[in-house]
Parts: sequence; structure tokens; C-alpha cells
Amino acid sequence: MRLKILPILSAFLFFTQVGLAQRTEVGIGIGAMSYSGDMFRGYNILQQNLGVQGHYRINYDKDVSFKFSLLYGQVSGNDDRPFDALGEQRNASFSRNILEGSAVMEFHFLDYKNPKSAIKWSPYLFGGVGVMKIFNVGGEEIKGIQPVIPFGLGFKYLAGRKFNVGVEFGARKTFTDYFDEVSDSELYDKASFQFGNPEDKDWYYFVGFSISYVIFKVPCTYQYIPNRTLYK
Repeated sequence: MRLKILPILSAFLFFTQVGLAQRTEVGIGIGAMSYSGDMFRGYNILQQNLGVQGHYRINYDKDVSFKFSLLYGQVSGNDDRPFDALGEQRNASFSRNILEGSAVMEFHFLDYKNPKSAIKWSPYLFGGVGVMKIFNVGGEEIKGIQPVIPFGLGFKYLAGRKFNVGVEFGARKTFTDYFDEVSDSELYDKASFQFGNPEDKDWYYFVGFSISYVIFKVPCTYQYIPNRTLYK
């Protein structure tokens, strides 16, 4: 009788843990990066560069996920379409390579991960903290690691049980005005025309498509101790 109860109990514990398992995801995204600052205000759809992102996501519950990601890409800008007289005279340009690490919380509006739900998609909002390392490309170098605040919105679609497809728009607020190599300068230095607003920090953006693989992690809370009397 004991030999029959043991496998039944083990199977019950296994399927119970699978049902309560915490799902995690690993994925990759590709998209476009752009900039906003002293050379251009707002989102510049005409000045885009390639960006690639890798991420690890923990689906905490039906509403909340936590995503940890690395983003690498290039951001550039110029005065080809100046919005003031100084931009016409300045005729400046820049190009930066960026490596960003971030941790954000995602809030889903719909319970799209529920197996009983007919809806397999959801819009979401996200926000968090991050840091960036800026690599110079032919201009003034910004040393060290800089903090950033990433936030934005997106849309997810659960394709089957194993894949999550999404599109996302994210803005990054920086805490430097030298991202575009244009800031305030001495008023007597008329030849440089590097005038900008030092109180208006620079921004950059990432718009991308992503796909992630859903991993079912089964936490083992039951420690198996063999009953040696069964072998007697």
C-alpha cells in the first residue's frame, strides 16, 4: 500500500507546483534609437539609428512583471534642420554609442497570461531606473557611468505558451546636457556658437520589436527523503 501512495503523492506535488510555477522569460529586441536636446526638440522620426536589446523578465503576477535589460546602440544628431538662429550658425553634429543597463516594472492592463482568458494580448506601461555608459565617436568624451530614468509604453501578444511578442516605445531622461556636445558657453566666445540651455537636459529614445521565450520554473519546496523501510 505504501508503494502505491508514494508515486501518487509525488505526482500530486509535482503538478501542484507546475500550476503555481513562476514564469520567466529571456528575449531579444531590435529597433531604432533617437535623440532630443539642443539640436532637436521632441521625438525625431527622421534621425534614427540601430539599437539592440537583450532582456530577462520575471512575471510576478497577472498585472506586474519586472524586466532587466541591456541596450546597445547609436544616437546621433545635427543642425541640418535648426529650430533657432544659433543652430543655423552652429552647424554642429554628434554621434554616440551607448550601453545601457536598466531595471523596470511593467504594469499590464489585461490578464493576457491567464490560460482561461480568450485575450492573449495587453497594453502596458513601464518605468524604472538605469545607468548608461557613453562611448565617444569623434567628439568630446563623457567619462564614467551616467544615471538614466527609462519609462514608456508597449503592447504584448502571447503566441502560444512559449513565446511573447511585443512592441515598445521608451524614453530615457538623462542628467547631462553634454550628451550632444552642445551646452552653455562663455558669451564672449562668439566663434564657437556652442550655445545651448544648460538647464534642459538631453533625452534619447528606443522604439523596438521584441520576442522572448517563456521558461516555466518549478520551485521545489518538497525535500525528498527516501524511506529506507520500503526496501526491506
